[in-house]
Amino acid sequence: MVNKKHIQHGEFSLSYTSFGEGEKVVLCLHGHGKSAEDFLFLEGSDVRVVSVNLFFHDKSVFPEDRIEQNPVEWNEIQGVFEKLFEAEKMSSYHILAFSQGGRFAFLLLEHTPKRIETFTLLAPDGLNNQSFYNWSSRQKYFRKLTTTFGKHPEKLQKTAKVLTQMKMMRPKVRDLVYHFTAEKESLHRAFSSWMAFRKLKPNPIKIGESVRENHVSITLIMGKYDQVIRTKQAKIFFKNAGLPENIIEIENGHDFFKAGAVEKFIKFLPFLSDADKTDSE
Repeated sequence: MVNKKHIQHGEFSLSYTSFGEGEKVVLCLHGHGKSAEDFLFLEGSDVRVVSVNLFFHDKSVFPEDRIEQNPVEWNEIQGVFEKLFEAEKMSSYHILAFSQGGRFAFLLLEHTPKRIETFTLLAPDGLNNQSFYNWSSRQKYFRKLTTTFGKHPEKLQKTAKVLTQMKMMRPKVRDLVYHFTAEKESLHRAFSSWMAFRKLKPNPIKIGESVRENHVSITLIMGKYDQVIRTKQAKIFFKNAGLPENIIEIENGHDFFKAGAVEKFIKFLPFLSDADKTDSE
C-alpha cells in the first residue's frame, strides 16, 4: 500500500511517499522536475521505501522569501531529515538517488554516514562544485540574470542557442533549457532550486573519509550517452575522494526513468534480492 505523508520542520514542509514492509529501508531522492513516485518500481520488492519529494516539488515547501537572500544550509537540511528518520523509525537505511537528489544524498553520506548501509546514485548532481552550473549560482550577477530570464524566457532560449552554436554549451543541455522554459511553473522551479540550493556543496575529500571510516558501499550508475552528467565527472569525483572507482555505465542518456530504462540498472541495486531483480526485468 502506497502512503502519502508529510512532515513539518520549522518553516520547511516535506512531502514523501512510503510503501513496502521489508526489513531493509531504502531512502529515495528524485531528480529535478521528477517525483517521489519515480521509485514505485520498487513496490513489491522485499524492502520498505521512503521516497522524498525535494523542495519545490509536489507539496514540499521552501520559503519563497529565502530563495535569493537566505539559501538553505546543511544544518537545516539535516534537521529536516532527522525529523523524517524519527517519523519513519529509520535507524539505518540504504540510499538510492537520481540527479539533483544525488546532491542531498552526498551530504547525508558526508555528514551522517553511520546510518547508511549502501549508497547508490544514478547520474548524480553534486559531483563537481566548480561546474559552471554550480559556480554561477553563487555569483550575484548570474542570479540577477534569472530575473530577466524569468520574465522573458525566450531570451534564455536564444542565449542557449548561441552558446551551443559557439560550442560553449552541449546540445543536450540546450535541450534541457528549452524544456525548463516551456512553461512558467517549470522555469520558476528550475531557477528557485538553482538559487536556494547553492550553499549545498558536497566535499569529496570528506565524503572519501566517511566512506573509508564507516565502510559504506558506494556505487555510481551513469548513462553512457548522458550529456548532462557525464561518466568522466564520476571518475574525477572518485579520484578527488581518494576512493577506488565503482562506476557502472549503462546504455542510457540522462533520463533513468523513461520506458525501458529501469530494467537496465535495477540488477545493480545492492539492497534488492536476486528474486526482486529477476521479477522486475
